[in-house]
Amino acid sequence: MMPMNPREYELMAALEAEHWWYRALRGQLAYSLKRFGRDLPEHPNVLDAGCGTGENLRFLQQHFQPGYVGGFDPSPQAVAWARAKAPSADVYASDVCAPELHCDRYDVILSCDVLYIPGLSAALPGLQQMVARLSVGGLLVLNLPAYNWLRSDHDLAIGTRQRFVAAEVRRLLLDLGLAPRLVTYRVSFLFPLVVLSRLPSMLRPTPNAAEAVSALDRVPAWLNRSFSAVMAAENWLISRGGRLPFGSSVFAVGQLRGEGPAGSRLMPPTFVAEGREPSGSVQ
Repeated sequence: MMPMNPREYELMAALEAEHWWYRALRGQLAYSLKRFGRDLPEHPNVLDAGCGTGENLRFLQQHFQPGYVGGFDPSPQAVAWARAKAPSADVYASDVCAPELHCDRYDVILSCDVLYIPGLSAALPGLQQMVARLSVGGLLVLNLPAYNWLRSDHDLAIGTRQRFVAAEVRRLLLDLGLAPRLVTYRVSFLFPLVVLSRLPSMLRPTPNAAEAVSALDRVPAWLNRSFSAVMAAENWLISRGGRLPFGSSVFAVGQLRGEGPAGSRLMPPTFVAEGREPSGSVQ
């Protein structure tokens, strides 16, 4: 798998801690891991397959208390940033299509906004390798861009090969031998704004991919707060069992079914939802 344009990694490293889109994704990760990870070990082994510049790794270490946390990315540039953000994590260069795996068993495997770059056909053997290392009751968490008709200059800039629909992702989980615990669209409340912002380049794409610019950029603080609040409401709705019928992303959680050893039921890890107090309170 070819890494993204270096400029996109630079933007990601600079913006992913505070940008509303990334904060909302981490918020949904927190809700979903708390909801579906109740029987995971107290200190699980976690892999971020396609970790980018490392903010998810830092988030997992702070809020999930894993026994092992590892992440890989094909870009040496991204790996360097990820190591700086999560110095105690096992971060290394590898490819989701043919991943190097450092644990015999994983309890949680994340792959957020990765599979769309090589496309599912190329990534499937690597996914199968990773799922083969998943513990009984373990979780595979995916976030993917939605709808091929939404392709724009954003996709040219980040090297998108494939966008997805929810039914396709559900079939993928089943084909991997996982029970779909959650499959829903995300970024639904803001979806009309996403479409409007990309419409010009959807209708007249930039002919030269090297000149294309992604949708990721700095936004004014007031707008970032506003979008973060909208996404917090959307995350809350999904966490209460809501399934959103459209959006710019597909979010999915698959679980490897089976019975663990007797007495293996453990207390769930403590989570702090992104943007909330510890008291419990771009695609």
